[in-house]
Amino acid sequence: MLSAVLYVILFALIRTVRRMQTSKTRGLCSQCSFVHMQYGMRGHNAVFCTFGAVVRPVQIDVMYCTDYVDRGTPSRLVQIGFTTQPAAEA
Repeated sequence: MLSAVLYVILFALIRTVRRMQTSKTRGLCSQCSFVHMQYGMRGHNAVFCTFGAVVRPVQIDVMYCTDYVDRGTPSRLVQIGFTTQPAAEA
């Protein structure tokens, strides 16, 4: 009886450790608007930064970036060019 209880506890502990090892934290780039991510079949990811219209490979998990733009925020609308105003009626 005692061996069955120890087996169940040991099995649960091993399963918990394996889950902790497979859950990998993602870097800051995964939530950025300038990211190009490629996901491989075996869990390998390729990350590229497209800030400044240049595609650069990112070799590390980024913790802080000066060019970070959150993908979840709405884009800022900027008026470009001239606007016409309606003519005032006399």
